[in-house]
Amino acid sequence: MKVIVKYFAIYKEMAGTHEEAFELERGKSINELLDIIIKKYNLKNQDNMLVSLNHDYVKKDLKLKDGDEVAIMVPTSGG
Repeated sequence: MKVIVKYFAIYKEMAGTHEEAFELERGKSINELLDIIIKKYNLKNQDNMLVSLNHDYVKKDLKLKDGDEVAIMVPTSGG
């Protein structure tokens, strides 16, 4: 299955791109995708990593489906 990953803020800088596609086996979870990305780009500070799936914030143990869009970002704060 094909999943699109969009990177924002520091993750965009670390990955060197704002978007890329991943081919995964069916049944993979967001956590499994994140493991691949963290290893690929040697990402640090993933404790603060915020993830959305198809524009909704979700838990990282959800299973992915073909065509899903995952966004990786840092939490924002307002004032």
